[in-house]
Amino acid sequence: MTIKIPTRFEHILGDDRFSSTPLIVRVPEDMKQFEILRRTTEIQGGGVLSFLSGASGCGKTTSVWSASINLSDRFEQVIAVPATVPLREVSEWLTANTPPKSKKSLLVLLDGREASDDTVGLRQFMASLNQFLRERADIIVCWPTTSGDWKRELIEMARTVGGSSLTPASADVTISGPPKSAWNDVLERLFIQLDQRLEDLGMSGQYISEAVDSNNTVGDFLGSVRDGIASRVDMVQIAQDLPEILFVVTSTSAVVGEANRLRRAGTMILKAEELVGYSPRSEAGKWWQERNNSPQHHLAYVISLFRAKLTTMTPSSVVYSIAEYGPEDMRDAIREKGITKSTTNADTTFRSTDFSKFISGAGMNELTSTTKGKTSDSVLTAFAYIQGSSARRHKAINQSICSLAEKNVPEFAASSGSFEVNLGDQDTYADAVIMLDNRELHLEFHHLSDAHCKAASIAAYIMKKLRVYSNHYNITPR
Repeated sequence: MTIKIPTRFEHILGDDRFSSTPLIVRVPEDMKQFEILRRTTEIQGGGVLSFLSGASGCGKTTSVWSASINLSDRFEQVIAVPATVPLREVSEWLTANTPPKSKKSLLVLLDGREASDDTVGLRQFMASLNQFLRERADIIVCWPTTSGDWKRELIEMARTVGGSSLTPASADVTISGPPKSAWNDVLERLFIQLDQRLEDLGMSGQYISEAVDSNNTVGDFLGSVRDGIASRVDMVQIAQDLPEILFVVTSTSAVVGEANRLRRAGTMILKAEELVGYSPRSEAGKWWQERNNSPQHHLAYVISLFRAKLTTMTPSSVVYSIAEYGPEDMRDAIREKGITKSTTNADTTFRSTDFSKFISGAGMNELTSTTKGKTSDSVLTAFAYIQGSSARRHKAINQSICSLAEKNVPEFAASSGSFEVNLGDQDTYADAVIMLDNRELHLEFHHLSDAHCKAASIAAYIMKKLRVYSNHYNITPR
């Protein structure tokens, strides 16, 4: 689980994790500049080429999108010219891609062009753009720049070709970007969409305050946070060779809803606050509460380091995995309870579990607490037998489940995996260590009776296991 913080607005536009609109912090002074540009086009009856200057990372590109959102009664949605379009072909691209005139102004973003040695092509671009904008008083072409010399060269050429109407004085715009007082708000908006908190990343409020003080632009600030995350999460994972932990809890159908209380929608990542909240009086709950005072020992940070996730399996999938792959005495026992071997039932019931969806990469589209469907009495009786045998036959049950998993998801290499793996420390065992694609999963299975199928029981078990792992890998003090 790598947390990637975008440092430029253009990075966000192509990232499915983000909805760009809620991320924009309105900067009144910058919005005034775009309103002046709009009025300029109205007065002169033609479009303009505007140059947006400011330090790299101050928010020049963001300001263009912000104007279209915060001044939507006056501006259409932004059209961005792809950086792959050569300067000589931009005017032709605009002719083909801009919508008909409207009462609103249209902002065209000409980003990703900080320099060019094609003087002839640049002059041709200015000339053709000048002709195009004379007929389109509704268009403002915005060209972000960071180099003062480059901007002055462009303005001089534009005015040589098109006079002051192509690039009037008001079109030389300096973008200030959000003030430092708003940077933390920008970060919080990113974290909300990433479903992350500072605690997940081992960071303190003081670290963020220092990052604000020591940087000059919001882009640089986000870069510092990104680097901090890398050093606290990615680098620690690599340096200490930390495993990825996948918890698999099996029980009656209610297990899905109970597990949903403890994990994040879509990713199945564990939620630290909920784990402690559901089992605060357990030994492990008290232990973690003591360590949560330190960002470096916080349960949320430990979850991030181990990329710990929670999946579930319902009775039918467990029962049919034993029917297919279990030891002979267990198969005989569930046969007496009315369950016979059925490849179709085994595959169908397994594929419906979120454990299957995780290892297959299908993901979780919803998290609901409502039990779907009805489990037959024979399946419930057989599962009760299997669960009751789990203290003695834990390894056999887990091997059967993993064999069925490998049959349905060949990338889950259970046949070459290891079970009940001694990690080299007292009482530190992994139920299974199995390769999934090119990464190693440490699986921890927990088979619960209906009576114990509660979020509190699941939370206490998970916190106890995470305590063992964090102690073993020297993440937290014992």
